[in-house]
Amino acid sequence: VNGTTNYMLTKMSREGIEFDAVLKEAQEKGYAEKDPTADIDGHDACRKIAILTSIISGHQVDYEDIPTEGIRDITPADFRYAKAMDRNIKLLATSRKKGDTYLVRVAPYMLSLAHPLTHVDDVFNAIFVHGNMLGDGMFYGSGAGKLPTASAVVGDLVEMAKHDGKNVYIDWNEEKLVLADADKEACPRFIRVRADKAAIKEAFGDVTFVDAGFSDENGFITKEIDDATLKEKSEKLDMIRMIRLA
Repeated sequence: VNGTTNYMLTKMSREGIEFDAVLKEAQEKGYAEKDPTADIDGHDACRKIAILTSIISGHQVDYEDIPTEGIRDITPADFRYAKAMDRNIKLLATSRKKGDTYLVRVAPYMLSLAHPLTHVDDVFNAIFVHGNMLGDGMFYGSGAGKLPTASAVVGDLVEMAKHDGKNVYIDWNEEKLVLADADKEACPRFIRVRADKAAIKEAFGDVTFVDAGFSDENGFITKEIDDATLKEKSEKLDMIRMIRLA
């Protein structure tokens, strides 16, 4: 849901460009703000998924309660591993029903090439929805640049003018929704460490190693683990990067 970061990740994936260089290019093209913090640190995506979850749940969802990671630390090396795994890296804002509440997170994920969001590139955005009756559905369109932004703003103003003086009913409860603890979410992780395979197996047990041609580090995929387990198992290893798999 953030065209700026999607453009940057697409350029890094296709051309192997370093983060700082692709950010400068995005700013020159008007896709990134002079201060790009809200985009590259995931705050913009966080606010959007808070709004969407509020609409879906009918309760107030505070963006401050959502764990948020951006793309500032992603490197071309991460994309080399992703390609060796037949995957791509995207910044996802996720919201999933969990009991009477929702599990919400913003973070980079490695997606399989079969996932519909994998092929949403450049400044385009998409919302992927899975419903109990709908099944899978996706809404796709431009998400950055002066004209798409202006179109969205004018559209909102037109809607306001059309409903001037009218009470548009929204099923909304101001009671704050307490979100599920995202740190307890278990999922496979891709991890890069400066350690040998024996040390990795001792710490994580059964893993799948990924060869991306690096001699001074090892990359591997874990089984499904949560954040606490990750912290415990990796504390004796020199971890370079962790990216969740979806």
